[in-house]
Amino acid sequence: MPNSLIKQVLAVSLIWATSVSVSIANADTSFKDTLAVQGLKLEASALNYQADASKGEALANQRCIACHGDAMLGMMKTYPNIKGQKAAYLFKQLVDFKRGDRSDPLMQAQAGMLSETEMKDVAYYYSTQTASDLSK
Repeated sequence: MPNSLIKQVLAVSLIWATSVSVSIANADTSFKDTLAVQGLKLEASALNYQADASKGEALANQRCIACHGDAMLGMMKTYPNIKGQKAAYLFKQLVDFKRGDRSDPLMQAQAGMLSETEMKDVAYYYSTQTASDLSK
């Protein structure tokens, strides 16, 4: 009896894990149907682009980590911790900085160097991260 229960639990766990990984793999990472992105006038190629977290990580490590990494966030309490934020929100902020709809010279310069697809990659990467506990 205990062996059959263990087999049932393992089977259910395997089915659940498989369905979760399939859902994640099939997730729409274009953000095109979100309220944050609906108001933006984007080219179809950027609108339909499926963000890539690995490309976003590479860009974040080149451009973003100096200010939004744990070391700087621990020192500069006014810099936002963007880990774990919604991807569409982060993407919209980057677009707004690039277009001049949001003003911050440092962020405008950084966003100005990114294409809209690169912005999606960076935003998606940060959305997959767990926010750091900087209260220590």
